[in-house]
Amino acid sequence: MQVVALLHAINLGKTRRVAMHDLRASLERLGLQDVRTHLQSGNALFTTSWTDGPALREALETELQSTFGFGIPVTLRTAEEWQDIMRGIPFNPEREEVRVAFLSCIPEPEAVAALQQKNFGAECWQIRGDHLYQTVPDGTKNLQLSQAVVERHLRCTLTVRNWRTMRAIHALLGE
Repeated sequence: MQVVALLHAINLGKTRRVAMHDLRASLERLGLQDVRTHLQSGNALFTTSWTDGPALREALETELQSTFGFGIPVTLRTAEEWQDIMRGIPFNPEREEVRVAFLSCIPEPEAVAALQQKNFGAECWQIRGDHLYQTVPDGTKNLQLSQAVVERHLRCTLTVRNWRTMRAIHALLGE
């Protein structure tokens, strides 16, 4: 089975540094095959026979803690799940910048409803399962619906990838 691992909050500034060759070696120590990385922001793809997603995630997080000396939350998606995410986009990434937030949980409907009552200007967003699709009309530095706002209101942690990265990973899964 092909799997994508998204590492949260690495290589931001001088701390929490993770070299991609060290990440690949760490994943290979777990017996994962065909390990590849994309960019320096913590995107890894591999093939595995693990069928228990939570156990795989826990093994990855334990290995990364041991290798790098700090905790790194990991979000996993199978190739099939990635395909569904790509097909499910409610916005046109050819006309506007789009990003996808991978949520650690499916938010409670009342939390989503409360967030929908807030005004985020020209930003549009939709939640589908444990993903939040968002337009970025004024650039990521000017986001009103920021990661902190989403986490506080939905009570889920998250990691975000822009649509360019989403497409690149999708292409790598097809190779």
